[in-house]
Amino acid sequence: MAGDDPTPGGIASSISDALVRVFGEATPSALFSEPVEQGEHIAITAVAWERAGGFGFGSGQGQGEGMESATGEGGGGGGISQGRPVAVIRVGPDGVKVTPVIDFTKIGVTLLLAGVGVWRALRR
Repeated sequence: MAGDDPTPGGIASSISDALVRVFGEATPSALFSEPVEQGEHIAITAVAWERAGGFGFGSGQGQGEGMESATGEGGGGGGISQGRPVAVIRVGPDGVKVTPVIDFTKIGVTLLLAGVGVWRALRR
């Protein structure tokens, strides 16, 4: 049965299997679109995937009014999985061309935040 191997290799395998179930498997089909054909040309979109997750647990105890003992505990977790196109690969009779996909919104937000940071630093 999976998860019954107490060796480090068995534990690592169990963790890896659990992460694949939670976040999905990193496969070529997750990073590249199906080829789209139009005449003699083929286009494939390349994607960058970002996946992250975290879990936390905590507990505590103390004394309330009247010296009553109190305890508490809790836990939680979460994650995110998102992708964005980074390039379009075009194959045709004239060869292969890779065209980057530029995210102007991300560039604009970065420049805006950098400008605010410089402005705040110079204000002091």
